[in-house]
Amino acid sequence: MAFKGTLKEFKVPDILQLISLQKKTGILTFTSNEGFITLIFLHGMIVGVDSFPKKLEMRVGNVLVKQDCISEEMLQRALDIQKRTNQKIGEILIGMGLVGKDTIHSSLKTQAVQIALSLFKWKKGEYNFKIMDNLEEGMKIIDPIPTDNLIMEGVQMLDEWPQIKELIPEETMIFEPIPVDAHNVEIVSEYEEIPEVDDGKTYLTETETNLLKYVNGVNTVQDLVEMGVFTEYKVYKGLYSLIRKSIIKTKEKVGPRDHIEEEAIEIMQMQVEQRKGFIFKLCLLILALIFFVSFFRPINPFKSDNLLIKSSLYDNSFQKEEIQKKNK
Repeated sequence: MAFKGTLKEFKVPDILQLISLQKKTGILTFTSNEGFITLIFLHGMIVGVDSFPKKLEMRVGNVLVKQDCISEEMLQRALDIQKRTNQKIGEILIGMGLVGKDTIHSSLKTQAVQIALSLFKWKKGEYNFKIMDNLEEGMKIIDPIPTDNLIMEGVQMLDEWPQIKELIPEETMIFEPIPVDAHNVEIVSEYEEIPEVDDGKTYLTETETNLLKYVNGVNTVQDLVEMGVFTEYKVYKGLYSLIRKSIIKTKEKVGPRDHIEEEAIEIMQMQVEQRKGFIFKLCLLILALIFFVSFFRPINPFKSDNLLIKSSLYDNSFQKEEIQKKNK
């Protein structure tokens, strides 16, 4: 049994809500011009996610590379093994001893939620839900994700997205921390109520604190998303909140004039270094010439006709000294 339709008839939250309420088991597939996304349900909870063309396993592999857990070469080696064995990338990396199970499970869940949340932005497409009695064990890819929680996060994302994009309009933007007194900062849990009274303290959630570790004046917004530590929505929401709390600021872009001035300074420095090198070499050459000129025959300086060792000169000087001693 299956039910299907278009996103004009039913929106993504409505479809997910129906499956969750009826605790259905099966495979839900969304298709559009951008590709397709598949959600696997067990008793109304999401236990598997995949997408095309950006498949879940490739997303996880790239995230692990971005996080410096593995190298690009290690990922390619694991992909080569996958072609021969049809194993999952995570299982291969764990078997090779490159990453732990917790790291794989965390990355899988984050990317699975990221894929599922991207559905909420779809305006057009078709869906098809195939109801099943049971799932094969290999179809359970991630720990169960409560569908209601995902719906709430997706709806909240759509509500807040316009405001967030006003403050962070470009994914190429770069932010840097603002120095603050650590004594005035307090860490709170995600759902803890923050006092409305102005007590001079800045309250940061655990997500904001962890995100702040990667805000270094170098990483762009897109870099933070591709690291895969958080979903795209949490990255943008975290940055939005940190900006409003005056914890981070936009890094000023270097203008064309500044680029020209920097290049001019670099050219001048290179010219100075070249002149120093030329002068040093010239001095060495002059010293070498003086040394060679001092000895008329530098190749054989101790020849008998060399002016410096003519015996007559030494004899005459010796005789003069003897005469001076006698006169005294």
